[in-house]
Amino acid sequence: MYNRPVTPTDLSRDDVRAGLKRWLDTWKVTGPLLEQERAGRLAAMSPQELQEATRSLLDLWQPAWTGDDGQGLLLHQRIFGLARAKE
Repeated sequence: MYNRPVTPTDLSRDDVRAGLKRWLDTWKVTGPLLEQERAGRLAAMSPQELQEATRSLLDLWQPAWTGDDGQGLLLHQRIFGLARAKE
């Protein structure tokens, strides 16, 4: 018949620990591989591609964002705006 999904309350403490250990072990391998791929892609980008990617990222900011959701991005927009003005 229908099998309901397993919920955290169905798992023993040992099951949860084993699952977390598997997750951590997976990311110990996967994390560095993804970082290596990311670094390689960035290194292969031209200066123009890097500028376009940065501008696209900065365009994501929305006026309604406040606090941690938007202040950092807004600050970066100002910094890049100043750099463009000096060009």
